[in-house]
Amino acid sequence: MLALKDTIKVISKDRKMTQLEIAEHLGISKQNFSNKMQRNTFSPDELSRIASLFNMELAFIDKTAKITDGEKFVIEENQLPEE
Repeated sequence: MLALKDTIKVISKDRKMTQLEIAEHLGISKQNFSNKMQRNTFSPDELSRIASLFNMELAFIDKTAKITDGEKFVIEENQLPEE
């Protein structure tokens, strides 16, 4: 499984998006975004906004849970805690 920053790199490359474009979408500088990538320090809100930019949904999957076919647990964006 890829680290979060590696996943963002792979998807942004596939979508032909630069770090500057993602940073602008988040309302932060390219340097700040680069620092977050190096440290892997994105807030849940930032991750949600990046997923939205990529036209994807953010999902948290419990690797220890035994989920049967057809079962899933989804946290909607409006259910994330406010900072």
